[in-house]
Amino acid sequence: MSESPAPITPGSPAAAPPGVPIAFPMPPQGAPRKGCLKWGLVGCAGASVVVICGLVFLMTNAKNMMDWAFDKMSDQVFAACTADVTPDAKNAFRAAIKEFGEKVKAGKVKADQVRAFQSSELAALSDGKVTPEELRDMTAFLKAQAP
Repeated sequence: MSESPAPITPGSPAAAPPGVPIAFPMPPQGAPRKGCLKWGLVGCAGASVVVICGLVFLMTNAKNMMDWAFDKMSDQVFAACTADVTPDAKNAFRAAIKEFGEKVKAGKVKADQVRAFQSSELAALSDGKVTPEELRDMTAFLKAQAP
């Protein structure tokens, strides 16, 4: 008995003429994508919540952080003072920077004045030592900022 040939279907290799590549069926275009967009949105929402909480924390603790910043700045100045800086000059600077910090917290000092003090302090610390004249100038600057 003789066998009959297999039927030729459009996607079978026998249907294609020799030398022509075979086209494979494409997956359906309407297949749903799962999870990628949803988790991206959840991640962005979570990051937004963290940023907002951080900003609220900074806003509520800004005055306490200002005290900390002024303490660190005065520590740097005292560490860089030369041997000829007197304890009276250090105490005068300590009192002036404390008063300046209180005025900043009370809103009597503008941000430009704080930046100007930071610039003068960085200029004094640029060479790694603070002389009595530099300390006296910074003390006078602090006292003159807000009457």
